[in-house]
Order: sequence, then structure tokens, then C-alpha cells
Amino acid sequence: MSIDKEREIISDDEVEFVHGSADFGDMKKRDVIRFGLLKCVCRYTNGSTTEKILKKHKLINDVGRLTFKGRKYLWVSFFCNTFE
Repeated sequence: MSIDKEREIISDDEVEFVHGSADFGDMKKRDVIRFGLLKCVCRYTNGSTTEKILKKHKLINDVGRLTFKGRKYLWVSFFCNTFE
């Protein structure tokens, strides 16, 4: 399952620690990561909180481009869900 592969890249503890008290309403914390990365790839802008979260997870660099870890997470979170 995709969520297990996502947890191998970023643990649940790390997600909780990095997100802290950030409030995105009904959106799950991992969805914030998934859609934030997708927006980066599509050259859309994220809010400053989402951008800081992605940087703290080392999924994007200072100019908003995906790192290797970010590309791997994006691939696992969207592509692996398609075939399961």
C-alpha cells in the first residue's frame, strides 16, 4: 500500500513534529504534503506554511524545486495509488 511507502520516506512522528499546530481544516497532513508537491511540479505557488513544511521535510529546495526525496515521495503518493 502506498501509505506504507510514504511512511518509509517520512515517518508519522516526523509529520506530526514538522506540522506542529498548523491548521489546514479538514485536509489531512499527508495530503498537504502530497498536493503541495504536486503544485510545485506544476509551477503553482503554495502558501508560506505549506512551503515551510515541505522545506523542513527536505522535499523542496530554497527555490521551490523538488529534491530527490520530494520526487520519490510524489511518485509513491500518486503513482502507487493508481495500481493498487
